[in-house]
Amino acid sequence: METMQSLIVEATTGSELDEKLNASIQRLQGLAQQAPVRGILVTHQGPGRYSVKLSDHVPYGETWETVQFVSHEAERPTRCEDR
Repeated sequence: METMQSLIVEATTGSELDEKLNASIQRLQGLAQQAPVRGILVTHQGPGRYSVKLSDHVPYGETWETVQFVSHEAERPTRCEDR
């Protein structure tokens, strides 16, 4: 879900991703300046998908990046003996 303080970026090429991430970060930097207490958190959610949001956990004036790990328990390979 996209709000004024949280944006979703999806891209299929590296150049498209760079362009969209930079535009999203600039957009949120403008919002952050209105109440300078939060920074920007960029989260890699999967191939070609990122979220960019204002975060209370990031100091104002900084941009941090993190990776969201998703467990795929159901997709775990089984050993031959387990079958």
